[in-house]
Amino acid sequence: MTRLILLGESVIRKECLGSLAERRARHEMEILERLSGIEGIAQLATQRAPLCPGVLLMADVGGTALSSWTVSPDPADLIDLAELLARAVAGMHRRGVVHRDINPTNILVSPTQPGLFLIDFALATTITAISPKYLHQHEIVGAMPYLAPEQTGRTGRPVDQRADLYAVGATLYELATGAPPFGTGDPLRVIHDHLGRVPVPPSAVNPAVPTGLSAVIMHLLEKEPDDRYQTADGLLYDLALVRRGAGVVHLGDHDFPVGPLRPSRLAGRAEAIGELRRVFAQAIEGRCPGVLLGGVPGVGKTSLANELRPVAAEAGGWFVTGKFDQYRQDWEYNGVIQAFQALGRLLLAEPEANLVEMRDRILRALGPNAGLAAATVPELATLLKVNPELGDPMTVQVRGQQNAVEVLRAVASRERPIVLFVDDLQWAWRAPLRIIDLILGGEENIEGLLLVGAFRGNEVDAAHPLTSLLARWSLQPAGPHILRLGNLSPEDQAAMLADLLKLAPAPAEELARITAPSTAGNPHTTVELLNSLRQDGVLARGDSGWRWDEAGLHRRLHVNAAGLLTAQVTSLPPETRESLAMMTCLAGRAELDLLKAATGLAADELERRLAPAFAAGLLVLESGGQPAVRFDHDQTRESILEGLTAEARRAVRLSLARRLADRNEFLTVAAEQYLLVADSVDTPQEQRQMVNLFLRAAEETKLLVGSPLAERFLAAAVRFIDPTDTDQLLAVHLDRHAALYRLGRLDEADEAYQAICRLCTDPIQHAEATAVQVSSLTSRGRAAEALRLGLDALRSLGHHVPDGDRMEMEIDRGLDALYQWIDQTGEADDLRRPKITDRS
Repeated sequence: MTRLILLGESVIRKECLGSLAERRARHEMEILERLSGIEGIAQLATQRAPLCPGVLLMADVGGTALSSWTVSPDPADLIDLAELLARAVAGMHRRGVVHRDINPTNILVSPTQPGLFLIDFALATTITAISPKYLHQHEIVGAMPYLAPEQTGRTGRPVDQRADLYAVGATLYELATGAPPFGTGDPLRVIHDHLGRVPVPPSAVNPAVPTGLSAVIMHLLEKEPDDRYQTADGLLYDLALVRRGAGVVHLGDHDFPVGPLRPSRLAGRAEAIGELRRVFAQAIEGRCPGVLLGGVPGVGKTSLANELRPVAAEAGGWFVTGKFDQYRQDWEYNGVIQAFQALGRLLLAEPEANLVEMRDRILRALGPNAGLAAATVPELATLLKVNPELGDPMTVQVRGQQNAVEVLRAVASRERPIVLFVDDLQWAWRAPLRIIDLILGGEENIEGLLLVGAFRGNEVDAAHPLTSLLARWSLQPAGPHILRLGNLSPEDQAAMLADLLKLAPAPAEELARITAPSTAGNPHTTVELLNSLRQDGVLARGDSGWRWDEAGLHRRLHVNAAGLLTAQVTSLPPETRESLAMMTCLAGRAELDLLKAATGLAADELERRLAPAFAAGLLVLESGGQPAVRFDHDQTRESILEGLTAEARRAVRLSLARRLADRNEFLTVAAEQYLLVADSVDTPQEQRQMVNLFLRAAEETKLLVGSPLAERFLAAAVRFIDPTDTDQLLAVHLDRHAALYRLGRLDEADEAYQAICRLCTDPIQHAEATAVQVSSLTSRGRAAEALRLGLDALRSLGHHVPDGDRMEMEIDRGLDALYQWIDQTGEADDLRRPKITDRS
């Protein structure tokens, strides 16, 4: 940043650097325009001369950063600063902005102007709830000594305005004591302290700090978002009491959330959380491979699993996740692969010395199958520095599954345990379930690894492949633990309501009794009901807390959870509903770049359209890596999807397919959309374009081990290829036959092979398919058919095939010649041999 004079005005020139400089500068300018006129917030310069992209002009307040102060202010000045900062943050939050990087460096105090100024809005957002990924400690953005626990990605809690209030607390702590709550040393140590250590109260470090102010700062620094101040207005109220010397008997008495109610603490799960911690300790020692969490939707399975995030972090380990999808059973939505990709990203963020050691260890574990691991998980290709290579297609499935176990065995340890959480196992198919079975049902547990799986018990019937696995795992002496979660008891539901609404026990019990018939004690349904009642004014905040209209409450209780969501979505603007409909067809989660391409909207317009859904708590922004938007819960997506007619879904998917088809980076997504509406494409030109897209997408996905997606693209292409184009039909049937074999769908592979034989009589062209078909028949115990097919193929290629008793003699003679060649021929001899010219 540089100071300059522009048209008589002193301004600060801030230049963003890097490939995304222009986007970052535009983002910060839009945030500052939104915050224009707020006391205590840095302002854009009044002069707006044309500048280079990536440059901002700020009004010059001539201030110095609080981080440059070397002496703690006296108590009266400290309270002044606390109020000024709280007032600026309150004004910012009222405009719907979360700063995400409040710290002494970003707070200026001017000797010429009253007050203070909050600067640097590079990380600021208007999204009301952000779900940070579990990143390597060196990739976490923001000033580490001032980050709220949830900003580390290690708590599973959303990041909202309460994270700013934690940062305010850390900043005030430093002003009061001379140092941040947990120092500025090793990032991993600071993270652990944010998660689990309670700092020494400021008044104990510096006796000059008033005890009331010290208590306020400690309240700001609560680990759980629900336990700290909910709003800067609530903080201001208590600071006024401290100034008057009234004391603060009950911190936060006038502090109530302004956005959708979101519990960040589990109610009624203390026993289950204790069980998870015990299982984790056993897994570190290799005495337990995992734990399965079953229950109906909304019961809190994912939230319970997330309780292991801080546990893993405290043990020096990692927490990686993946999630299956009901509507997309392909590689991108393979929950196991997603978890391995997350693990790969964490490994790639390691220091180079650690990376070299880990690379060698994984390469030794994988041996000749390293290329297959690279083909399965792109991050492993970068990590291992090997080219993707499937190898023998006949064993690719088994080798790929064993690879997964070997990678985990190489990476997990007592010193760095790994929690691998895979959600929605009820939507998993056999290939990824086989990997999970190798981990949970293997003969030897992996020391330092805990696999956590969650599934909807009501979606797993007797025919589901998970049912037999659960039965077998439950019989293993050292098998996984299986926890089945039920809805909350009346007592636990009352406790949740008391915690969420700050109610006394009696009114909480009464509200739980009234709402129980509608919610059945389901935590998610209860929260949705509360937010719906609040939106309609039935539940409202008064000066002394929450109150409700009991008559209005009874009138609303006949609406079920789906009805509540439908009503909430219906109340949104049409353009927001249209964007949500697109998101449902993109599997309920999409990176921002994909969403922009899918909607055809610029980033600022997309943000504007989605803002009402974020404000209603229906959407969450995932930060870290590529930002992505997802629904807050699967039930939200399912409700919106069910509200679309078949015709509406078809129209949305067709629109998405056409809009994304020309974007190479999204060609697979476009092809998937076309898969579901292919019969709606009725012009020959678009059908040809669609077939071309299917073939390109199949080529892009065929290296993805265990994915049925490439085969689905090929099968769809067969339907729409011109039947007179036999060359293209043959090529597609050949690829599809190999894909079906890799997937273990051998009966369908038989049909594909017959189609190949009908289209082509040249034995050379389908020799590879014949070899695969021989293996297919052999694997099913049809040895006689396999032998007959193989011998017929050799004859058609011009090879002499002896009859009857001479066959065994010829085989022995051929093997003798092979062994002699091996013994007597070296590599140099091979290189001197002439190239093969006989195609047969």
